Amino acid sequence: MTNAMKRNPRGGSGPRAALYALGILVAIMAAVLVKTTAIDNNGLAKSANLTSYNPLTVAPVSNMTGNTGMPIAPLAPTATDSQTTPFPVITWTAIGLPPGLTISRSSGLVTGTPQLAGTYQVTITAKDNARPPTYGSTSFNWYIGNMAPTVTQVAPVVSQGVGGIRVVIIGKNFANASAVHFGTVDAGSITVNRAGTKIVTYAPPETAGTVDVTVTAMGGTSAAVAGDQFTYLAPHISLVATSTGTVNGGTRVRISGTGLAGATSVSFGGQSSAEFTVRHNGTLLTAVAPGGSVGTVTIVVVTPGGTTSSSGHNDFTYVIPLPPAPKVGKHHK
Repeated sequence: MTNAMKRNPRGGSGPRAALYALGILVAIMAAVLVKTTAIDNNGLAKSANLTSYNPLTVAPVSNMTGNTGMPIAPLAPTATDSQTTPFPVITWTAIGLPPGLTISRSSGLVTGTPQLAGTYQVTITAKDNARPPTYGSTSFNWYIGNMAPTVTQVAPVVSQGVGGIRVVIIGKNFANASAVHFGTVDAGSITVNRAGTKIVTYAPPETAGTVDVTVTAMGGTSAAVAGDQFTYLAPHISLVATSTGTVNGGTRVRISGTGLAGATSVSFGGQSSAEFTVRHNGTLLTAVAPGGSVGTVTIVVVTPGGTTSSSGHNDFTYVIPLPPAPKVGKHHK
């Protein structure tokens, strides 16, 4: 029996002496708060918290900043722990990380791309492999700014379905923009000013209707708003200048309207014209009528923006050709 076990304030070597020796042992152990239970001289169980002097410590992390849609510089927290042998094994967790960021349980490395702007209170915790384990943590704020592009105005706001019209997009956070979409259709080539507030592009072909013009940049993709809407017009026939032709076909028919540019087919009562041309920004189309049967048919023009509907002004009437006029003979005196 050791001297520590022999010495007792009241004499003897009972449980009080054992508890005293245990306190000395804990003082030289690695840092951890341990709850222990002993039996006193009266036979009652007593609990005590014993604190050592080598705690698991996570180094402080300064407040962090970032922007939506832009990957963060990886954050690597560090911890000091001499409690376990031959070396500590640290497991890392975090609460309050901005959406889009994750922490590695084995290395503590925080990586990712923030998805939502705001101020986040983050706590990173380390746990070692002692028995019982020791914990250490650090807390800080992480501010995420909103760098997502925003469209406030589109000019012009109307185009024919064939596309090709020059469009100016006004907004913010357009720097390093990678794409512009009209609805789901990629506009292709884009030009961004130095301030990141204006984009010049050309409307791609699209079917008739209203779509949102969205911009994709490092900060993400712009949300749909009323100011980004762009309308494609459906093709429309307003006048058939040459509204009658023979059943033999071959009549050159002049058709006026809007949105006729880029026409891919022209039909007369379902019979396709073999020859047609469009001029004057899609407002005038000339087609050669195919052969047909006597009666009135509907002219239909198909374009990238859609198909013309019956307007009451797109009829064409087939007639039987007139017989040739009789030749007038010469009279001899």
